[in-house]
Amino acid sequence: CLAAAAAIAPATAQAEETTWICKPGQADDLCAGTIEGTTMPPPGQAPEPLGYTRPDDAPVDCFYLYPTQSDQAGPNANLDKDPPIRRVVVQQARMFSTVCDVYAPMYRQVTLNGDQTAYNPSVETAYQSARAAFEDFLANYNDDRGFIMLGHSQGSAHTARLIDEMVDTDPELRKRFIGAIAPGANISVPIGEAVGGLFANVPACTEVGQYGCVTAFSTYNDVPGPAARFSRLDFGYWIYPEPRPSASEFEVMCTNPALLDGGNGNLEPLVNFDYLAGTPPSESPAPWAGEPDYYKGECKRQDGAHWLNLSKVGIPGDTRPDLGAAVAEGSNYHVPEVNLTEGNLLRIAQLQTDNYEADQAKLRKKLKSLKSKLAKAKRKRAAAGRKIEQLSEKLQGAEGAKQQALERKLRAARKQAKSERKRIGSLKKRIAKVKARLP
Repeated sequence: CLAAAAAIAPATAQAEETTWICKPGQADDLCAGTIEGTTMPPPGQAPEPLGYTRPDDAPVDCFYLYPTQSDQAGPNANLDKDPPIRRVVVQQARMFSTVCDVYAPMYRQVTLNGDQTAYNPSVETAYQSARAAFEDFLANYNDDRGFIMLGHSQGSAHTARLIDEMVDTDPELRKRFIGAIAPGANISVPIGEAVGGLFANVPACTEVGQYGCVTAFSTYNDVPGPAARFSRLDFGYWIYPEPRPSASEFEVMCTNPALLDGGNGNLEPLVNFDYLAGTPPSESPAPWAGEPDYYKGECKRQDGAHWLNLSKVGIPGDTRPDLGAAVAEGSNYHVPEVNLTEGNLLRIAQLQTDNYEADQAKLRKKLKSLKSKLAKAKRKRAAAGRKIEQLSEKLQGAEGAKQQALERKLRAARKQAKSERKRIGSLKKRIAKVKARLP
């Protein structure tokens, strides 16, 4: 895999300084814009404010790679913040600022005029650009905090490869890996299993609130055909250096975001209407809209495909717009799949963050308690040592009953010192185990 990548990689270029389209504190942080909006509720219900808020001090970070958007002429984009990229970053990434500090780099993605039919030098150029930004994020901005990786389509494929090459292979980095949301990239897993395909250690998410795992899916509203671009491993999108895995043993990962968020299978679309068709000259105060209880989702397998099947809840009299159908390609809902599940994905990221932070707090509390016990045991051992010295001095020249009493006390003091030495050794081992679980 690595040898193949090296063979096809373009000549090494001078490293570029990362250009951020979202970075906390940056003057033109696109993810710092408004998150206000209202619901488009089912019939008989009144619209309500979406109610999203940003934390004063987000405890974790998110690293986001956008999908193929650049319409530049060449095979790889430059780092200009073109309108199509600004539009999708707002639609997909901004709302995650309600959970985390969002870092979104510009990267030299394969453009709409480039070739993503297979792994090639343009793909490698895009990946190396994304990797350089991720390394910059880890080294200079993340400050050893927990992090979530976000992407879609090409961005998800590069995210998956970053996990494969950097996170999955690094136990220390995995301690801080809260999760990844990477739909539309044909990430492979053994059929019916959560781990063992593209990643050796990082699993697909299977439980509500589980962290250290990947949420990924390919969305259709009918059975994908034999030439479906997504949901299949024997055909379609595969830009990884590795050869395609056998479709008789592996399948595309599908994790249902409408269940992983603790919900009932209904999707929670979120759309910024100001950025729906392009990049506006200015943004209205509350451009976001949710559409609860309009769609539902279910992971299905059939004829070699594994996909998130989209259907309508079908509430009688529901005349709300079919937001996904407006940009879907037939039964393929790849393009709108992030926004159709955005509310669910935000909830998943929040649950993962809450559980990660809670577990970290428990470990830190346990470590503090163990260190306190260790200090106490050391004091007791030192006191026992001093007592042994005192008793040993008094024993010199003692006779009779006094000698016997001092010897008994000396044996007890030595026993106490031995017990504390054992306790100290045990506590040190327990402390080491807890430290090993902390970043």
